[in-house]
Amino acid sequence: MNRRRTIYVWEWPVRVIHWAIVLLLIVLSFTGYYIHHPFLSGAGGPGHPGFTMGLMRFLHEAAGFAFIGAVLARIYWAFAGNRYAHWRGLLPITRSQRRDLLDMVRFYAFLRRSPPRQNGHNPLAAVSYVGLYLGFVVTILSGLGLFAWVLRRAPWTTLFGWTYHVVSEPTLRLVHFLLMFVYGAFAVLHIYTSTLIDIEERNGELSSIVTGYKADIREGELPRDDPRRVPA
Repeated sequence: MNRRRTIYVWEWPVRVIHWAIVLLLIVLSFTGYYIHHPFLSGAGGPGHPGFTMGLMRFLHEAAGFAFIGAVLARIYWAFAGNRYAHWRGLLPITRSQRRDLLDMVRFYAFLRRSPPRQNGHNPLAAVSYVGLYLGFVVTILSGLGLFAWVLRRAPWTTLFGWTYHVVSEPTLRLVHFLLMFVYGAFAVLHIYTSTLIDIEERNGELSSIVTGYKADIREGELPRDDPRRVPA
């Protein structure tokens, strides 16, 4: 009989930030698409014409600043969190991490029967999260640049006016808009891969982002990111 032990992987700040970003991206995508292409009737609304557009812009901006806070909190936790949340666990800086990254690519290419066993992020997912957060930085800077372009007053123009001087304002809008679709595609892929790994490893991959706990691998085996292994 294979005995499993429970291991605490995702600390509560990681889980809270994860779900906050999910909800905020939904709000930002809905309101952002409406700003791009108003698809709801009743734009006159209470009080004055354009009420719905004004409401959508307000919600978009409020969610945007909350999103900035969530991203900054996760970046901070990449330095303050446990080994599974730490930046060293996200970048392939060791030989074993690079080997696991290649093994994960082989698994998704159907050249390997099972994925490398990990308690935290598998190395391919970790690299994709780094890319995702780089996208978040571009979204934030382009959003703040557009905010400064609309307000046209300090301190916003002082801090972020450079963005629409580096690229034109229409290009800034286009980049900001297109990244929304990138995040949507990432979400679909993320759900698929998380479900696949949960089925393959039977470790509670999906439920762990709610509870924080995973079922460790079979007794007598050690995942490659287990602290009891000697790092390569």
